[in-house]
Amino acid sequence: MNGRLPHGGFAVNRMGRLTLDGYDLAEIAERFGTPLYVVSEERLKRNYEELVEAFKTHYTGEAIIAYAVKANFTLAIIRVLALKGAWAETFTGPELHMALTAGVRPERILLTGACRVEAEFREALEAGVGLIVVDFPQELHRLEKVAGELGVEARVLIRVNPAMRVPTHPSIATGVRGAKFGVDIPSGQALKVFEEALALNWVKVLGIHTHIGSKIMKVKPFVEAASRLVGFVEELNGKLGFKPEYLDLGGGFGVPYKPEEFEKPFDLNLLARRVSRVITSGFKRLGLGLPKLIFEPGRRLVADAEILLARVLGVKETPTGKFIFLDASTNHLSPVLLVDQYYEMVLVNKADMEPSETVSFAGPLCFTKDIIAVNRRMPKIETGDLIAILSVGAYCKSSYMMHNAQPKPPTVMLSKHGIEMVQRGETLNDLTARDFIPPRLYHASAEPS
Repeated sequence: MNGRLPHGGFAVNRMGRLTLDGYDLAEIAERFGTPLYVVSEERLKRNYEELVEAFKTHYTGEAIIAYAVKANFTLAIIRVLALKGAWAETFTGPELHMALTAGVRPERILLTGACRVEAEFREALEAGVGLIVVDFPQELHRLEKVAGELGVEARVLIRVNPAMRVPTHPSIATGVRGAKFGVDIPSGQALKVFEEALALNWVKVLGIHTHIGSKIMKVKPFVEAASRLVGFVEELNGKLGFKPEYLDLGGGFGVPYKPEEFEKPFDLNLLARRVSRVITSGFKRLGLGLPKLIFEPGRRLVADAEILLARVLGVKETPTGKFIFLDASTNHLSPVLLVDQYYEMVLVNKADMEPSETVSFAGPLCFTKDIIAVNRRMPKIETGDLIAILSVGAYCKSSYMMHNAQPKPPTVMLSKHGIEMVQRGETLNDLTARDFIPPRLYHASAEPS
C-alpha cells in the first residue's frame, strides 16, 4: 500500500483503514458526511518548508515564495502558508480580496492577471499591494492613469513571454509562442514595452515576470526560462540601463499523481541549484547585483495536502465493465475534464486489501463524460464503501462546476489541534440566494399551452 500513497502522512491502521496524519478517515467521513475535502495542515507547512530550504541552500540572494491563490481559495490554507512566511500571488481582484481577508500583509501580495480593468488596479493600489504585474501596453497605461489619479507610485513587474517549448498539456502551457500571456521577447516587443514603461511618471518598473506553464515535471524548462531572462536582462541593461531588482519565474512545478511517480517527485534541490547557477553567473558577468527571485507555486504547495472523501452509492455491472457510482463527481474534479487529470483512488475502509477487480468510477451527474477514473485495479467494492481521491488540493475547488445544481461540500483541516471545519458546505438556500422571482410571476395564472 505504501507504494500507492503520495507521502508519509498516510498510513493504514490496525483495522485496515486509511489514515491521514494519524486520523482515521472513515471516522471523519462518518462525522462530517461525504463528499468531504480533508486538508493536512502539516503537509501544507512541509511543502512550503521544502521550497524555502531548497533556495536558501543554493541561492545567496533573497528568494520569495508566493502562494498562487488560484490553486485553492480556501482561506485557512492561505492563512497557514502566510503564517509560515509565504507571500500571495493573486490573479484577480476577488483573489486579492481573499488574500487580504486571510490576513496576508498587502506588501506581500502580487497582483498578476491578464487585462485588468482600472477598478482592479485602483483596488490594488489603495490596498498597498507590494507588486503589480503588467501583461501588455494597454494595461500599463491604465495603471499609469489610476496611479496618477491616486497620487501613488505603482511598483511594477512586466510579464514577458520567452516563446519556448514547454512539456505540458497545451491548455496550461503559457510561455509558448502565440500564448495570450506576456509580451514577446524574440520579436523585440518586450524591449519596446520596457522602454515605454521606463518613461512613465507613476509606474516604477522593478523587474521582469514570466510563467511558462503548469504541471511541468522536468527541471530543464525552468533552467531554459531563467537563461532567457538573463539574456533579456543583458539586452535591457545594455540598451536602456535597466537593472532589475526582481526576477519572477512564476510557478508550474509538477507533482506526482500516479503511483509510479510517488517515488520520483519533482527535484526541487536540482531546480534550485541549476536556476540559481544560471542567474548568479549571468548577473555576475553583467556586473549587476543579484535580484530577488520570486516563485509562484500553487500546485506544489497544496496538491498533495488535500484529499476528497466520497461514498460509494452503487455498483453497476454492464457488458463492458463495472461502474462504481460515487456521491462525488467531475463537479469536484473538473481537471479530469479540462486536462485529462489522473487522480489516485484508495478504498479507505479496505486499505489493507489487495486489488481483485477492474472498475471505473462515475459520478451521478447527467452527462456521459461524468467519469472520474477508468479501468482501475481495486479491492472488491460494495455499496457504502468509502473512497479517498488523493492529491486534489490544486485546481479542484477553485474550478468547481455546478452541474445538476450540486452544492459545494465542506472542508475540514487536520492538525495537532484536532479536526477543524474550515469551510462549510453549501446549502440549498445558498444555491438560490442570488435569485429573484418578480412578484408579477407569482400572481400570474398558468398560461394555456
